[in-house]
Amino acid sequence: MVRKNKKGFTLIELLAVIVILAIIALIATPIIVGVINKAKKNAFIDTAYGVLESGKLYYAKNFANDDFEGETFSFPSAFENLKLSGEKIGGGSLEVTGKGKQILAIYDKGKNWCASKGEDASKITVEKYEEDACGVVAEKNNYHSPELQGADPILAKGLLPVTIAANGTVTRVDTNSKWYDYDKKEWANAVLVSSDGRNAYENGDVIPESKILAYFVWIPRYKYKLFNAANSQVNEREIEVVFEGKNDAKSKGSTNGTYLTHPAFTFGSKELEGFWVGKFETTGSMSAACVNESCATADLTIKPNVTSVRIQSISSFFYAARSMSTLNNNKYGLKATEINTHMMKNMEWGAAAYLTQSKYGRCTSGTCTEVTTNTNASYLTGAGNYKSNINQSTTGNITGIYDMAGGAKEAVMGNMVDNKGAFYSRNAGFTGTNDPKQPATMYYDSYAYDGSEISHKRGLLGDATKETLRRFGTNYGGWYDDYAYFVNNDLSWFLRGGNYDSGTGAGIFDFMGYTGGGYANVATRMIISK
Repeated sequence: MVRKNKKGFTLIELLAVIVILAIIALIATPIIVGVINKAKKNAFIDTAYGVLESGKLYYAKNFANDDFEGETFSFPSAFENLKLSGEKIGGGSLEVTGKGKQILAIYDKGKNWCASKGEDASKITVEKYEEDACGVVAEKNNYHSPELQGADPILAKGLLPVTIAANGTVTRVDTNSKWYDYDKKEWANAVLVSSDGRNAYENGDVIPESKILAYFVWIPRYKYKLFNAANSQVNEREIEVVFEGKNDAKSKGSTNGTYLTHPAFTFGSKELEGFWVGKFETTGSMSAACVNESCATADLTIKPNVTSVRIQSISSFFYAARSMSTLNNNKYGLKATEINTHMMKNMEWGAAAYLTQSKYGRCTSGTCTEVTTNTNASYLTGAGNYKSNINQSTTGNITGIYDMAGGAKEAVMGNMVDNKGAFYSRNAGFTGTNDPKQPATMYYDSYAYDGSEISHKRGLLGDATKETLRRFGTNYGGWYDDYAYFVNNDLSWFLRGGNYDSGTGAGIFDFMGYTGGGYANVATRMIISK
């Protein structure tokens, strides 16, 4: 009998097959996983839009009730309450306002994706999930002061509304209750806190100083009565301020006795309800200069009783401020899609100065007092003890802004063009095309060129330069004898407030020009706007 030879696979052939299958798996697995993840993401997006639809239905059923002021739903418990189906939600919330608008911030059970929508946004934004950021919704300010006429504080995600007691105790407030009173010179305050505190503090909780990254003060939108619009000179006086909403008709006065909506409340093409000003000169540290909006070398804070950040060019200050919201995973929890952080403009300084020189700041029944100078030689904010140094505040109490007189000279975004009419960076570091690029025009105020430091007529209405002069055309003629050196020749950038050792020349109406470079006596201040 002849046996047939039954030949099988050799070991080499088997290994080759295994290798081929491994290669196929290596190629296919990411594709398959990507398809699965995309499907999960799309399912979560569908669920998020389903939440909004349920919110609309809830509003339709309840808006006719006289006592309906809105409702906030927390997830995942709200899933059944809103009769939702689909991809389950891991956490977050939906707020339906009394006017039917919706504020959404939710994440999926696997903590892969975060879906959010602001009050005025038309679409949902979906981003990678971030611990202590997703599900944190911007606090809604439900208190509305009759005096502010709609210019009440706007709160951004991560910006916590607070009151500050005379002893410095910072307490998170319930925004359904009164928490500021500009009639009584009590300005609204808010803080940014470290990531482990964004979800931790409830209404009435004391926030430890160690957890606070930055303090801010609200400047409400207002119009003011022009008092020196014709390049003249006038002694110190109370400035007549009237608060207004962003949807009110803008006042466009140009002559004495008429009203002008302060120009600081127009930011590019946007009209603002107001803006948040750093309560102190900017503090923290910068290990290297910032050259773009993704600067990771700046570790900025805005805190009392510590040394201000200095020895930086204007471009470095500017991009450090922008990166507070534009840098991905920034420590402040701020999103550039929701708010704007930037270096203070000259006109914004003017808005804070004019509010200070009104009945809401340092004036009472027509009599005004000067903001006291921070004379601390170590450049400590609040002169090292802001609780005691309340006369250095714009309100004369702890709720105001500090360091606007003395401390360090403050660089602001006010630029004189060169003798050909072009943007004049000088030593500020801005370039035409490469980093650090020239900023967009909405980030700075522009001034005409002149070689004279006393050519004050180039000032702008509202910026606290040419309007607030005792002696027009002299470099020591500012209100309260503050210095009044206008930008000129190669000094193309504005400094404000004076130095700790500037004597009577320092003050909230002090201004002078400089090159824009980094100096040991030059600091800056930050702004948050919506």
